[in-house]
Amino acid sequence: MYKSFFSYFLRYIFRAKTRQRLLFLAMVGLFISSASLLVLQSGMGGFQDKLITRSKNVLGDGVVRLKRRDDKEVIQLISELRLNWPKIHFQGEYEIEALLRNGNYISPVLIHAFDVKNSELPDFLKGRELRELISPFDLSRKVKMQLGDTVSLISPSHVDSFFGDIPRKVSVVLDDIIVTDVPEIDIFHIWVRLPLIQNLIRKREINRIRIYGDFSKKNLQTFINKKFGEENASILTWEDQHKTLVHALALENTVMLFLFVVMTCLVSLCITSGLHIFTSKIKVDLASFWILGASKLKLEKAFMYFLIVMSFITVCLGITAAFSFIKVMDYFSFQIMPANFVDRTIPFKVTLEGVLISFCVPFGISFIFSLFNISQFRRSHSHIEEIRSLS
Repeated sequence: MYKSFFSYFLRYIFRAKTRQRLLFLAMVGLFISSASLLVLQSGMGGFQDKLITRSKNVLGDGVVRLKRRDDKEVIQLISELRLNWPKIHFQGEYEIEALLRNGNYISPVLIHAFDVKNSELPDFLKGRELRELISPFDLSRKVKMQLGDTVSLISPSHVDSFFGDIPRKVSVVLDDIIVTDVPEIDIFHIWVRLPLIQNLIRKREINRIRIYGDFSKKNLQTFINKKFGEENASILTWEDQHKTLVHALALENTVMLFLFVVMTCLVSLCITSGLHIFTSKIKVDLASFWILGASKLKLEKAFMYFLIVMSFITVCLGITAAFSFIKVMDYFSFQIMPANFVDRTIPFKVTLEGVLISFCVPFGISFIFSLFNISQFRRSHSHIEEIRSLS
């Protein structure tokens, strides 16, 4: 029986002489809402994921901060960590803030002194030889450094009192220049061999273990606490170190979702208006069905199911169109962004969460407004009154 009602409603919308196009246009708006929501979420998610991935490739997925530990103890711990988590790369280093000086140019830097003797270099430095110093391109341009130049690393926190509290410094040669495509890294971070910094601070220490790869913070923390104690070692994930950026990206997604919810509400208002006109045109036909034996409850259910199915199909078609658009954009790799952007093409990233949001938000709002329209129709219309008005 419901199939017959569905056929009647569809024919009335698309073929009847008195059909009204407002409901059809509202369905088109619902289609566009679901499609654009998925495309925008995937585009924004792709840009955010690329940014986070580039940062993690350099800074790692997490870092173990140690308090005053001899390098031999830390190297032994790293060996045990590699045995327990062979798929994760653990890099020992000494991290220190210092000043980089090249002639009359000087800049603050964050030094990562890698232990290259007991471990391989991370992937972003693979194929490069870290003899003394590797610097990003932006920092090199800032202080006018070129390959082969001898520069000074100055540590204001370490002084020689014999010469009147003069900050210690060490001279290094620029071996290579890299580009990480992460602005805050390219302008501030450098990489040197561990012995150079140990000579500068006059201590054989390692204060960081950088982690490259997905890991369980709880399991790793438990393992390290057994070795060094909870007060001497702490683990921070990349998200812990960049809370402001993570919050900003989450806020961006929230604002985008809010704007689309408001837009979908406007589309649903058009749906409500179209349904009011639609129900006023078919109320006589519904009264005829009632006379022929269809109960009022069954008519209301048939009408409600028709609206739900129509919204469901429209949203699904919108998501399917969005998938097709994303596939076309990925296949042809259109360079939309200007040349000064790192990503010239839009790096779409489709997630299950994004698909569910793109489906549930338009469909849910449409469903609520449809139920509201049906309740209004139930209160304001009487089949008996329609028959009396005709007679």
